[in-house]
Amino acid sequence: MGNLDQNEAMLQERVRNSVSEKVKNHQALNDNDIKAICPVAFKETMSQSEIEKLGLSKHYSFVPTMNVVNDLRELGYEVVDAVQVKSRKKTTNGYQKHMLTLEHPKYKIEGSGEYPQILLTNSHDGGNAFSLSAGIFRLVCSNGLVIKTEDYGTARLVHKGYSFEAVQELVKQFEEQMSEVLTKITAMKKVKLTKDQQIEFAKQAALLRFTAKSYNEDNISDVVDIDGLLNVERKEDKGDGLWEVFNRVQESIVQGKYNYASNGNVKAADTKIRKARPIKNFKQSIDVNQKLSELAFALV
Repeated sequence: MGNLDQNEAMLQERVRNSVSEKVKNHQALNDNDIKAICPVAFKETMSQSEIEKLGLSKHYSFVPTMNVVNDLRELGYEVVDAVQVKSRKKTTNGYQKHMLTLEHPKYKIEGSGEYPQILLTNSHDGGNAFSLSAGIFRLVCSNGLVIKTEDYGTARLVHKGYSFEAVQELVKQFEEQMSEVLTKITAMKKVKLTKDQQIEFAKQAALLRFTAKSYNEDNISDVVDIDGLLNVERKEDKGDGLWEVFNRVQESIVQGKYNYASNGNVKAADTKIRKARPIKNFKQSIDVNQKLSELAFALV
């Protein structure tokens, strides 16, 4: 029995490694691949007892995540990544938030530095309706830009009245708006920022992570190493352009590549300096990225 368990564990590890390699290379994931890293996406039914246990409305109408995925596949989109959050309670295990990233081969033009993605988020516990968000993936650093919800096509697919036609219409809107967003990115690449503007942008970005009322524009530079947020890690991000500054700050904020003071002043001798942690919660990552894109677009 022990050998069987060991063989099964080794097989699962090989599958996960294979899927990780596909994700790294943005290759299309099949259903077995998705199931290995995001099994909650395959929940197919919701019984009345489950609806009652989760305290959902009697009007709640369950739609499986994979229904949306398969509809998007019909429109030419491929799943290239999938993730689910860890469930904090036993009662919500199997219903938790999850996100699938989809790309269309027609947008992966050789020589293009950025291309659109669709981010599909959902949960089966009633906490989140289906949500499709528009994103821009950046090849050079494997980071992306997530577009502000209200202005650039994020749309909720409520659990009532779901249809292929609704998804088709949303995707059509996304594709129209994506050309506008890519145009904005081109404009960002032409904007130059002064040193003071770069510092101000980094300070505003830091306030997206340090959200307590005690943090504000006046003291955030005492808490966070602003120079660390603006640090250049790769030659493509060197320079004073808004696009380069945005990408440097975004990577620092999301990946935790900066230091901060646990209390007081980051420059004070008696203050304990800590390294920031990466944002691992995809919901928080989307929220921070959306707000970062707002900050950047406001300067175009």
